[in-house]
Amino acid sequence: MQILKLSVVRLWGALLILVLLTGCQSMQSFRTQNLYKEGIPGTARWAVLPFVNHTEAEGDITTQLERVMMVLLPSAGVLYPRLYPESQVTTASQPLAEAHRLQNGKQWALQNDVSFAISGKVLEWRYDEENRAHVSVNLTVTDARTNEQLWSTSGSGEGLPGEELYDVTRRLFTDLLSTLPINRQK
Repeated sequence: MQILKLSVVRLWGALLILVLLTGCQSMQSFRTQNLYKEGIPGTARWAVLPFVNHTEAEGDITTQLERVMMVLLPSAGVLYPRLYPESQVTTASQPLAEAHRLQNGKQWALQNDVSFAISGKVLEWRYDEENRAHVSVNLTVTDARTNEQLWSTSGSGEGLPGEELYDVTRRLFTDLLSTLPINRQK
């Protein structure tokens, strides 16, 4: 009986801690919503951080997609984005190299007084048997100082037979960025 009472006390203690932690997490989310309730400032210092390729596609697709994002951000209301300066990272594996690039990008953003950063993950990048381009990405905006995620979205696009992957990606980025809550006031 004594063991049962001890177990119940531990269970209630664990539940209380869980409720308190959940409450703190909700408060943090609520604080962020209140802080940017009119949108994330488009006139702040923004940067495009390295994208990460989670596909089997080889080549320098992430750098190219980062440049596409730079071109599209002003039409979404981000006035003066900066591109993380390219750096070579040599490691045993490509996924590890990209993780290092992203971490270096976050460090660069902190050192260069960047307020907000956008980065992405490439989840699909291929042509099917009918030569249709298939692209799937995830985009995330973070507060560069705290690394707090402020916005995230995912989407997929499919092209017509013979259409380039980059054209499908550009259209997909435009659609996804249209949901970015930017405050366009000066």
